[in-house]
Amino acid sequence: MNQSTAEMTEPRYGWVMVAVAGTFMAMAVGSMSSLAVFMKPLSAGMGWLRGETSFAYMGAALVLGGGGILAGHLSDRYSARPVVLAGAALLGVSYFLLSRQGALWQFYLFYALAGLGVSSFQAPLMASVGNWFGPNKGLALGIASAWGGLGNGVVPFAAGYLISNFGWRGAYAWLGIFALAVLVPLALLVRKAPSREGAPSSSGQDAPSAPGESYPVAPWVTTAWLGAAAIFCCLCMATPLIHVVPLALDRGIGPQEAAGILLLLSVGSFLGRIVYGRIADHIGGLRTYILASMAQSVLVFWFTQVASLGGFYVLAFLYGLLYSGVMICLVICVREFVPMQRRGVSTGFVFFCAWAGMGLGGYQAGLFFDWTGDYTVSFANAALAGLINLAILFSLRRHIARKEFALAEGLVAG
Repeated sequence: MNQSTAEMTEPRYGWVMVAVAGTFMAMAVGSMSSLAVFMKPLSAGMGWLRGETSFAYMGAALVLGGGGILAGHLSDRYSARPVVLAGAALLGVSYFLLSRQGALWQFYLFYALAGLGVSSFQAPLMASVGNWFGPNKGLALGIASAWGGLGNGVVPFAAGYLISNFGWRGAYAWLGIFALAVLVPLALLVRKAPSREGAPSSSGQDAPSAPGESYPVAPWVTTAWLGAAAIFCCLCMATPLIHVVPLALDRGIGPQEAAGILLLLSVGSFLGRIVYGRIADHIGGLRTYILASMAQSVLVFWFTQVASLGGFYVLAFLYGLLYSGVMICLVICVREFVPMQRRGVSTGFVFFCAWAGMGLGGYQAGLFFDWTGDYTVSFANAALAGLINLAILFSLRRHIARKEFALAEGLVAG
């Protein structure tokens, strides 16, 4: 294949990678958030408190985040395909184990194994998709991430249907069949971007940079700032994602209708991630991240103030539409502030912090519910975490601006 042919075909395959990554992201995010519909059946069937059940989510999220760092490193050093393939197989096996568990410690262990399987998807695939694109990176990452947002509602909604027809054990078994029958073959379509195989990117922006070149702040410093922000951002985010269905059930809403709340939230998230990706192409990832974080922080507490199904539906769609830029903008920020050869491990670290925050958010909401008997304090904690996230982001933006100004002054003086 000559160079001109490669330039014609490889960018097209980048959109295939967007579709592949989007499918995996949908299953990854949906697999974790599906605990929202399993929580009450598990608690009723096994006699567990919500805090105890929610702790499985925190443990799996921490394993997912830690595994994501390793997965990002392995994909940087080798390639994403074997990493994703192994994770898809492990996820399928974990679902079958969950369908057979009979004790709380087994639930924790098998859910953590599912988190380890999912950890191989996010950092390798999102970093890989980013490497395929130049000017349209925000749109491409937005679409891939949007499918993750849609999976956040579709997978729990499907799980709710399976629970209604086959019980929670049967539902886990069917999810395992899907992972092995669909995700494992799909992993074989994962391919390296041409720039990582020695070919230059179309924009020239993805070539490895010399240390310090084009980066006013050391990449590891920016990565640390983004990781700190991600913890509080995702603590805020996880509270409604994991507990809006139990909250609605407590208000007398039926199981399928309650699962529909999460589905509408994910539809809004699907649309919002694409829009935020395009916005980030114009104003940058960090500014867009701040906008999405503001919306998330303002809206999250209002879930405790609605009681009707219609109110939940409207708020869920609005929340999904407006908060959805946070995760895609984390990926875009890593791409903007970290050289290509380190993006996999940097993305893995940021996602570790994000999933740690997700785990804490899901767990604290269940814990404070057990302590107080309702979700008011839980969602207030989420709003506070959102404000801390904003404070970190504004500080990072100011720090970068100062460094850029100092660098510009030095060039003028020179």
